[in-house]
Amino acid sequence: MNNDKLDALIKRIASEHGIVLTKDDPVLMMHTLNEVLLEQNENAHVELLNKYEAILQESFNQWQTFASKKANVLINAQQNHFSKNHDQVSDQCMQLISEKIRITINHEIIELTRISRQAAIMNLLAAILVLVSVVIVVFMLL
Repeated sequence: MNNDKLDALIKRIASEHGIVLTKDDPVLMMHTLNEVLLEQNENAHVELLNKYEAILQESFNQWQTFASKKANVLINAQQNHFSKNHDQVSDQCMQLISEKIRITINHEIIELTRISRQAAIMNLLAAILVLVSVVIVVFMLL
């Protein structure tokens, strides 16, 4: 404790209690001892608070790392799930499109077959008419 503080303390005790203390008084020694103990206690508290802050920071960093990893796992799982669902939907769409194309092609083939039969029948009828015409012309010429 510096002399100015000690002098201020001696004056205060004298004014408040009417007792004059000297610098070598054991009461002042106890006061100085209390101040030293308070300073040590304050330093110990500061050190404990710094350690506690470091532990909290480390715990926060670990929690942040864990939370980030967990979030990434969840995001990846969701993306995989979405990808699988997307693939399934895409496969279903491709199957539906293929089925529609197959049905349309089959319908067109059936329609072309029908038109071809009609054309064949008309060609046959035309050939019969030509044959009948030839026969009639031959009979007339004879």
